[in-house]
Amino acid sequence: MLDETSITILRKIFVGSTSSSMVLNAQRFRAEHHEHLELIDSLVSSGYIENRDGKYSLKLTTLPDIADSTPQVSSLLHLCEHLFKILRQAYLKNPGEKISLDELSKLADIPKQELYAGLMYTYEASLISGYTTDLSANDAYVIPAEKLLRHQSFDLVLKEMRSWSIKPIAKQNPLITPTLNFPFFGGNETTFEQLLHPTIIEHALPKYNDGHLRNAVLDSIIAIFELIRQKTELSEDGDKLVGKAFSLTAPHLILSEIDSESGKNEQKGFMQILTGAYQGIRNPSAHSLVNDLTPLEAAQYLVFASLLAQRIEKATVIKQ
Repeated sequence: MLDETSITILRKIFVGSTSSSMVLNAQRFRAEHHEHLELIDSLVSSGYIENRDGKYSLKLTTLPDIADSTPQVSSLLHLCEHLFKILRQAYLKNPGEKISLDELSKLADIPKQELYAGLMYTYEASLISGYTTDLSANDAYVIPAEKLLRHQSFDLVLKEMRSWSIKPIAKQNPLITPTLNFPFFGGNETTFEQLLHPTIIEHALPKYNDGHLRNAVLDSIIAIFELIRQKTELSEDGDKLVGKAFSLTAPHLILSEIDSESGKNEQKGFMQILTGAYQGIRNPSAHSLVNDLTPLEAAQYLVFASLLAQRIEKATVIKQ
């Protein structure tokens, strides 16, 4: 249960991050609320607040905690539910196809600029597999994801995501410590599941929890390459997919500016890591990853896969 001060901090971050600018500078917010720095750090490390590129926003799973006291949150969750139904129908009609924001605005009967916050949270729920970097552009679009077919409502998606963050891992696999303590998180406890990317939680964690460690590791790598395909609309796999997606000359995804030497090196290095993961984990997993894989080792693979998935998710999509 969050105390009143925590709820107040979260409400301020929500309002600031969903304003017309859609940007809440983390440094400025911390300076303005310097008397609560330890509390803010705790809320960040506990997964209530996300700090992405120096900008604060609330995690989707945090919203129900402040919905009763924040009418704007209730309105946003209703918008997400409305968008879920429209995007689900769009996927059923044309699987994998783009839908322009102009068309989405007409179907939702909502001005385009009022869709942005809802789309960002819909994307966090992995219900959108890709979108244009600038949603305000005339040709802006989103790509509905297959996950829309696995649920009947946005509310059920959100409840499932919250159950992942609450369910203690020790009940599923007693060989893994339920919480891991990281000094760089300010001494706050962080659960194993909080270290995992949503796509790894969806595709690999259930098998890990059931004790199928070999399949969990294999599926975590498969999920990474599927995430690349979703964001790029490419159909290749393995080396070919990595080469096309992160090409230095005609990339579909870029991690940073590749006009500089350091940017090119980062792009090339990440390509090598992905290729290594495919060759060294996915392929051998299908044949020689034996049953003596320990729960701790499997957990480390899933955390590694989550790091790769996070970089892919944050990569900028380049239209071809």
